[in-house]
Amino acid sequence: MTVHLNKNRLVVLLAATLSANATMAASPVGNASAWDLAVHVNLIGLAQLDVGAQTSATLTNVLASASDSQTLPSAAFSSPLNLITLSTGTLASDAEYVGGNMSAIAARSSVEDLALGAGASVLSLNAGVVTSTSSLAGICPDPVRATSSLLNDFLFFSNFDTGNLVSGGGGGGDGGGLGGLPPGGGTLVDPVVSILGIPVPGLPLNPAPNTNVDLAALGIVGATLILNEQTTTGDGVHSLANATNAIHLTLNVAQLVTADVIIAHSEVSLACP
Repeated sequence: MTVHLNKNRLVVLLAATLSANATMAASPVGNASAWDLAVHVNLIGLAQLDVGAQTSATLTNVLASASDSQTLPSAAFSSPLNLITLSTGTLASDAEYVGGNMSAIAARSSVEDLALGAGASVLSLNAGVVTSTSSLAGICPDPVRATSSLLNDFLFFSNFDTGNLVSGGGGGGDGGGLGGLPPGGGTLVDPVVSILGIPVPGLPLNPAPNTNVDLAALGIVGATLILNEQTTTGDGVHSLANATNAIHLTLNVAQLVTADVIIAHSEVSLACP
């Protein structure tokens, strides 16, 4: 599985029309990380399951085109006496950076045939496919020697093009990105969730960013369920970072039954040196 990014879009700086010294130069520094799952469940001290990422892809401080990918055909775990069980089909994590006049970076994680169960009816989480994708693109112009302080202050914005780093959509930034960037965010296929014996109906397949499922309305207390959990940081000019958890479930019943489950995580960042 490879994340394909479009490198053919160029950003034309208005500064280039006003100064012969305006040039496109340094590529932004890229970082990316993707991993499949992190599952921590404890049942009243009788059983505990702690499972970290089984596949992961990482790019650290890259400036030239690079990629990383890892795939596992299946995984299975259980606590003593099988009080807590976790199994999956194919797990995959990918990251890719493409440098150039327009640099782009993406990360994606996916979990197939997810099945998590705890106790007779404490927790059940199943899905056909869970996917998380994060992507960014942008440029870092060379410093521009403006002809006046007026231009420098109000046009060149300290030598960065306003909004020169953009996301691929799906929660954060302008939500649109540049042509060719994959849509960001989390998607689900056939999600089925039951908590404390109560089924959670109507889960969306393409949830909006930070969809907080109202569990209290179902009579489920001490639990949270967030789909397509999004975090965006940076000013979009000097730096920008996006992170996505396709599913994030927490449970705390009087400190006796606790769970923190993240399925399909991806994150990317670009920063101008």
